[in-house]
Amino acid sequence: AKDEGDLIHKDLAKAIDSRLSPESEEVQSIIRRHFEMQGKYFDLTKEVYTGLADLYKDHPDFKKYFDVYHKDMIAFIGKAIKYFAEKNL
Repeated sequence: AKDEGDLIHKDLAKAIDSRLSPESEEVQSIIRRHFEMQGKYFDLTKEVYTGLADLYKDHPDFKKYFDVYHKDMIAFIGKAIKYFAEKNL
């Protein structure tokens, strides 16, 4: 799971550097991988998945974790997750 998450987060960092929108098809494809990975461990309803985005934003340990990949990761992944949840869950 760590390797899978690492690849997802690296792909999101590349997307940020490429100035892709969190709503773009490419980013949403990466977020689908994130959703599927997280779904192995949690029953991801719309509320739970968007709550995970809020947890990422609100908990300082997640900021430290995601900053390793990209300084803008927290805001970006949150927007991408919320868009995914609205469109797909």
